[in-house]
Amino acid sequence: MSSSILSHLGHALGITAPILVVLTLGSLFRHRGWVNQEFVESGNRLLFNVCMPSLLFLATAAQPVSSAVIPLAVFGVAATFVVVTALWFFAPLIVHREKRGEFVQSAFRSNMGMIGIALCVNAYGEGVLARASVFVAAMIVAYNVLAIVVLTSQHRRVLRNLVRNPLLIGILAGIAWQQLRLPLPGIMQDSIAYLARMALPLALLCIGASLQWRTLRPAHSDVLWASALKMLILPAAISAAAVLLGFRGEELGVLFLMVGSPTAMVAFVMAREFAARSDMTAEVIAVTTLVMPLTVTAGLTVLASLALI
Repeated sequence: MSSSILSHLGHALGITAPILVVLTLGSLFRHRGWVNQEFVESGNRLLFNVCMPSLLFLATAAQPVSSAVIPLAVFGVAATFVVVTALWFFAPLIVHREKRGEFVQSAFRSNMGMIGIALCVNAYGEGVLARASVFVAAMIVAYNVLAIVVLTSQHRRVLRNLVRNPLLIGILAGIAWQQLRLPLPGIMQDSIAYLARMALPLALLCIGASLQWRTLRPAHSDVLWASALKMLILPAAISAAAVLLGFRGEELGVLFLMVGSPTAMVAFVMAREFAARSDMTAEVIAVTTLVMPLTVTAGLTVLASLALI
């Protein structure tokens, strides 16, 4: 039994350790002055507007997306709505009402588009990208709607944020391209592939370089609560509910890796834009990114030991 657990642990570390290494390198490069804030900002714009959409477009345009992924996407969206509702009523027990929206968003919004995708590719190879992309597309819609709902009363901006989201555009364009059975010329495919290959390493470097370690004050109860919810309580609860509903294997693995990802960097931008506050979000992003290798490795080991993935 112990050798089996060690085997599962080694496999889980093989998924999370490379991501931790590149995140750490990003932080080290920033510390040594090899990259600066301008590089991070430019890199993030390039990632969000070009590289990640290229990766997701290519994944969905080059191969058919099985309808079998739809139940997982529906479950993910439904679980997110349930979680956010529960967090909305729980938050006043932890934070003042003026920080309620920021706390809720910090606790539920996963970095699926970058770290989640990277984890899935490490775990299952590039063949998982098409299925993972459909899940991400559904969650982008849910996340943007719910983030604006909890952060502001300016709900008219929900639709504008969605139709202008490059990741969603890339995924939907790829699905449409594949469904219309349009040819993907070799020159076009190779050109997009060059941009797509930049996406994951550049994303991890930029995330590592942008983490605000110096402002970290993890003794704050709101930061600790939001981080514990994001990395421990919610992934465990959502994964348990998925198991009870019959999800197994790769589907369950993708779900866990996505919801077990740290708080998304875009949550900081949303909090700053809509709530005029972002300090707590920045700290939660730092804490959840720091503990992600431990929590994801532990979760994968448990799920594998129970023969669920």
